[in-house]
Amino acid sequence: MKKRHIFLLLLGILFLPSSVSSKPLEEVTLQLRWLHQFQFAGYYMALNKGYYRNVGLSVRILQVDDSHPHPVDEVISGRAQYGIGNSGLINERQNGRPVVVLAALFQSSPNVWIMRKDSNVSTLADLATKRLMMTKNIENAELMALFYKEGVDLNKLNIIENTFNTDDLIDKKVDALNGYSSNEPYYLQKKGIPYTIIDPRKHDINFYSDCLFTCDTELTNHPQRVKAFREASLQGWAYALAHPEETIDVILRDYSQAKTREHLRFEAAAIRHLVEPDFIEIGHMNPDRWEKIAEIYHTLGFASSSTIPKGFLYDPTTPEDNTWLYYALLAALILTIIIAIIAGYVYRLNCIIKEQSIRDPLTGVYNRRYLDETFPRELARAKRDLSELSIVMLDLDHFKVVNDTYGHSTGDQVLKNIATSLVNSIRQNDFIARFGGEEFIIVMPGMPPQQAFERMEACRKVIETTVTLYKNKKISMTISGGIASCVTYHETQDELIKMADDALYESKKNGRNQITLSNQLFTQEDSL
Repeated sequence: MKKRHIFLLLLGILFLPSSVSSKPLEEVTLQLRWLHQFQFAGYYMALNKGYYRNVGLSVRILQVDDSHPHPVDEVISGRAQYGIGNSGLINERQNGRPVVVLAALFQSSPNVWIMRKDSNVSTLADLATKRLMMTKNIENAELMALFYKEGVDLNKLNIIENTFNTDDLIDKKVDALNGYSSNEPYYLQKKGIPYTIIDPRKHDINFYSDCLFTCDTELTNHPQRVKAFREASLQGWAYALAHPEETIDVILRDYSQAKTREHLRFEAAAIRHLVEPDFIEIGHMNPDRWEKIAEIYHTLGFASSSTIPKGFLYDPTTPEDNTWLYYALLAALILTIIIAIIAGYVYRLNCIIKEQSIRDPLTGVYNRRYLDETFPRELARAKRDLSELSIVMLDLDHFKVVNDTYGHSTGDQVLKNIATSLVNSIRQNDFIARFGGEEFIIVMPGMPPQQAFERMEACRKVIETTVTLYKNKKISMTISGGIASCVTYHETQDELIKMADDALYESKKNGRNQITLSNQLFTQEDSL
């Protein structure tokens, strides 16, 4: 009888994870203030290491692009729940925009004046007479405050609109440019050009930067979610700063290869100095510093008030109601520990099995099952939101010749290499599935057809130069592709795939190694 009771207990425990894990994750979006790079490393690692998932969140991280140019606008509109901004967030709040700053990741701003050493600029008085490349707006308030503090008339500065091109300084088209201490100096070092920096911090102007923020609506409606997101994000930052090489691997693999590994290492070292994790709690904010920042914005005419607006600073110490936890501990005790251990094991096993069930075992991309499950949801979302959606059908040119000439194992390696190039060419919210044999489908939510064409053209050129080695022989491949998009929002999944396949056929018919837009796109334009 005793053995039977133990068996029933263990049986119940084994079935528990399915009910525990059935609660869906809450989907939220984080809008960055610039492109993917180490500047946002903590958020990538919070996602990569499962810190967000552990607190019940599914987080989408978006970089700035034409569709999401301003983090404050994205958060206020509800298109994103969280964003990254600089000290100018206080000015947004003073102007009536309900932003709430949750944490200051950079204890000091990386925004500095950068000069060639041979320009002989060593003081602000020297700098005031030079050609200055800068965008004259609130983003660079600390740089303008330098001159104001020295009594320089800001209207007399020779300011040239920023091209964000370090070569303008290298080629002496300007005498100084505003840049990030974590970025632009790297280019000067690479070219062996000595440089000097004027840092506002050394003139008692110390702004926060890269502040995590949300809005009143999110904080009011989801206070526990805000708390969980903040804590998981700070945990991600602690991990990223402690493991920079692993973090750089994640950035290069999952987000962007725009910067080299060497450049990312330079950026990581500079950012660690700005975050100061060894001396200051990550994300810490000093209200007195915010008061000084508010005074500077007011002095420069950006803000109507010199005080911190009510509701601007988030208080993470708000007590949480843990009554349910006490009752749970009272009822469970040792049994909870046993259940947690077994539940954790079974949950991880379920995750592995589920991941394997939706992945192509050869290439690692998604399989037809995942495509059939996910594509209809993306199509329905595009129809609901009247947003763009493009799909790409790709096929390897003359792949049979590779298999016949070099064998199927070599053909498999070619497929893996091509799949890797495709994955590196798509955005985080796109997905790629192996459709069959040497055919792949890429689904691109929010992507207009022309942008999809340009992206896949770039991918095609990369693949054209990709080489697979076989017994000292270099095997090169090309791809052909077809693109279709939602136009009338009445297209079905099968219809879109058929249109993309027809466009792929046109690419094949016209000589291969090319990408073709579906005729339906041109037909629709003609009808308009």
